[in-house]
Amino acid sequence: MKTNQIRAEVFNLEGEKVYISKDFNNMDLSKLLDDVYLISYKDSHGNVLWTERFVKTNAEVEFVHVSR
Repeated sequence: MKTNQIRAEVFNLEGEKVYISKDFNNMDLSKLLDDVYLISYKDSHGNVLWTERFVKTNAEVEFVHVSR
């Protein structure tokens, strides 16, 4: 992984990791079920940079910033 690359990990509300992306600019969340999720953005060392909550309904995804 490049040192400046940010990866994303998506968790359901039960805490299960349901999606990982090595490049947060190229995420395909279309296969996730309609639900509420948390997404953590991490640097190349695994440090959490920020976290967001998002709601997926039909083909739409709405992000809500949680922490930095």
